[in-house]
Amino acid sequence: MHFYESSIITTIDGLHCQVYGNEHPVNGILVKPKYIPTEKLHSDALPYRFISGRRMNRLNFWADKKYLKKYIEEFKAEYPEYIYKSTVHQGNRLFFSVPINKIERIYFPKKGLSELMGMPANSLDEHLKTVHEFVNFLLGSGLKLNDFGVTYSTLMGHYLSNRSDINIVVYGKNNFWKLMDFLKKSSHPLLRWKNDEDWMQFYSGRNRFAIFTKEQFLKNMDRKKSEGFFNNTLFIIFGVENEGEVWFKWNEEMYKELSLVTVQGTVADNFNSVVRPGCYEIKGSKITDGHEDVPVKKIVFYSRDYCMLAYNGEHIEACGLLELVTPKTGESYYRVVVGYFDAYISDRREKEYARVVNDDQ
Repeated sequence: MHFYESSIITTIDGLHCQVYGNEHPVNGILVKPKYIPTEKLHSDALPYRFISGRRMNRLNFWADKKYLKKYIEEFKAEYPEYIYKSTVHQGNRLFFSVPINKIERIYFPKKGLSELMGMPANSLDEHLKTVHEFVNFLLGSGLKLNDFGVTYSTLMGHYLSNRSDINIVVYGKNNFWKLMDFLKKSSHPLLRWKNDEDWMQFYSGRNRFAIFTKEQFLKNMDRKKSEGFFNNTLFIIFGVENEGEVWFKWNEEMYKELSLVTVQGTVADNFNSVVRPGCYEIKGSKITDGHEDVPVKKIVFYSRDYCMLAYNGEHIEACGLLELVTPKTGESYYRVVVGYFDAYISDRREKEYARVVNDDQ
C-alpha cells in the first residue's frame, strides 16, 4: 500500500506520528511516533514538549540507550496495537504502525502548503513569510507548487517563529533530483549554505564522529544541497516517492537476517538514495567482516543521514545487517541494511554506518 512519507498522523490516543517510508502493509501505516503523551509513560531522558494542551515526550532514538530501551519496552506494553509484527522479516525487527481505526486526523504536507501559499501576505508571521518566500524561490526550478509540501511544526502549527526549521517535501524522485540540480547553480540574497562550522555542529551529534574523519565528513556534506539556511532559518528538503515509482513493494519479498557485516562496493545506481528507506545498488561487493563473502546487491538505509551520500562510480562501505532476500518472482539476492529501529536499542547503534571510502582505503 502506498502512503506518502512525511505526512503527520494524530491518533485517538493522542500520539503524533510521522509517516515513515512510502510503502506500507495493508492493515496499517508505518510511522515513527514523534510526540507521545506522558499519561501512560514518560521518560526524563527524552525531551518534553507541550502540544495540543498536553505534556508530551519527543521520541529521540539517540537518547541514552539504557533509558531508551526501557521506554520502548514500556511503549510496547502500553500501546501494543502500535507495534507492527512484520510477516516478511525473519528477525527481531521493530516497526511502529498506526492501525487505520486509530487515526484521528492526517495532516497532508501538499495540502498544507497549498493552503499556506494561498493566504494573504498580511496574515503571515515572520516564520510563514520566510516559508512563503523560500517556496517561491524553489518554484524557479520549474517544478510546480503541487510538487511540494511542508511538514513538521510548520504543518502542525506549533512552530516557534524565528526558531523552527523549514521542512520541505518534494514529491517524486525525478523532481527531487531536478531541484538539487537547480540549487547547485542558484543563488538568492537570503540563501546560505551550511559552512564548515555548521556541519561540525551536526557532526558532533549521534555517532558521526566515530564513522567519518572530519575531512571526509565535510567533503561529503558540502555537496549536499538539501540543507541550508534561508533568511537565517534552517531548511531541510526531503524526497518522497510517488505511487508507481517505489523501489520495493511490501509483501513482494521475504528478508532473512544473517549477521552483522561490513561490506564494500562500487555504487552502480544511487537514484533511490533520495528517499527513505533509501537504496544504493552496488557492484563488485566484498564482505570484509562478519560473514563469508557473498555477492551483495544493495545497501539499504533507514536514516536520512545517508541520503545522497555516494554517487555512481564511488566506493561505499557499510556496516549493517546482512539479509537474504527472497522475492515472490525472480532470483534471491543479498542486501545490507543500516538503521532498522531495533538497531537503536542494541549495540548496533554504535556500529552501523554507511560512508564513502577512498580508493586507497
